[in-house]
Amino acid sequence: MLPERVLTDPAPNLAATIARLAETSLARHLLFFDQQKRWINEQHLEICRVPSATFREQQRADYLVGLFRELGHQARLDDAGNVVCPIVFDEQLPFVAVSAHMDTVIAPREISDVYVRPDGTMKGPGVTDNGSGLTALVALARVFQDGPVAPDPVQNILLVANVAEEGEGNLHGMKYLCRHSPFAPRISAYLVLDGASTGHITAEALGSRRFEIIIEGHGGHSWNDFGTANPVHALGRTVAMLADTDLPTNPRTTLSVGVIEGGSGVNSIPPVARAKVDIRSQSSSVMEQLVKTTEDAVRLGVEMENRRSSQRLSNYKIREIGHRPAAPLSPDNYLFDYVRAVDAHLNIRSRLDCSSTDANVPLAAGLPAVAIGTGGRGGNAHTTAEWFNPEGRELGLRRILLVLSLLMTQRG
Repeated sequence: MLPERVLTDPAPNLAATIARLAETSLARHLLFFDQQKRWINEQHLEICRVPSATFREQQRADYLVGLFRELGHQARLDDAGNVVCPIVFDEQLPFVAVSAHMDTVIAPREISDVYVRPDGTMKGPGVTDNGSGLTALVALARVFQDGPVAPDPVQNILLVANVAEEGEGNLHGMKYLCRHSPFAPRISAYLVLDGASTGHITAEALGSRRFEIIIEGHGGHSWNDFGTANPVHALGRTVAMLADTDLPTNPRTTLSVGVIEGGSGVNSIPPVARAKVDIRSQSSSVMEQLVKTTEDAVRLGVEMENRRSSQRLSNYKIREIGHRPAAPLSPDNYLFDYVRAVDAHLNIRSRLDCSSTDANVPLAAGLPAVAIGTGGRGGNAHTTAEWFNPEGRELGLRRILLVLSLLMTQRG
């Protein structure tokens, strides 16, 4: 069982600092999000009309680099394809990374696939996940045009539009940023912007392990070659065993076979069969146990099919196609406390959340990190019917700016 964090009231000194920032140096910047709603919505629409499917983010990356440069910043692509936009107040200071992933599960095929309804709601793939996060980065870039928003900053800001968060992207962009980027040693905390909802603070990482099972045989005719081992039959036995696996409820753990492929005709014995397995848990050790369970199920499924066949299956293998590390809430994650203090100031009702986001990577490395939404409302993510309503977005953006201002004036 994972330890539970008792959520106490934010420290009084944090509350006092936030109130002082909001009423003095930050006051005019917080008004920006109300005053520039139309401009912000226009940026959102144009960003989402640039296709950016996972592993094919180049066009949107180039667009964002140009947009950041128009706003006066030195944006560029890193070696992973991430857009990095450093906002430097002092070359000697560390950075707070503010990131949003560029990739979408579905990409628009035409500009008209992303549009605005008469009530102001945006419709189209990726408008919430994660057009809302990318738009927040652009809004922040404009706010920071004139330098720091808080006096005597102790940290720089690094805006990052990263690649490969969705699906089999396997958090590649964030892994590069956190582990291999030239900025990595200088990043003190990670604020991940993902989706719209302000009702959660993701500070626990839901881990996942993903595998492709491949079973190969000789194939043949369903009548003439009957008795030849059938990869689909072996795979079917494997899937049945996996579906019957007893899974723990604490920590919550899931196992699902999401894709099955094999065969080209009803009267053929297929030469190959494939399946993709998704394992998720709040515990890395539980996931490791289920990896062994999956391996045993494949081996046994193949053995059972071979025992009833005259010509055995030729080969099988299990290929890992995704690994997102799990991490519990750390008592040292001061960024979680900062967000809660800001939420108390803004009267935002939020809760601790465990989810799978780009924040998994820094959280698993023991670094201060959270993932939060950017305001407004959205739904139907990962479909062509995805929607986003910007009403109330300014509250989410003020929340982000207050958290950043707190980070810029505190040393954690």
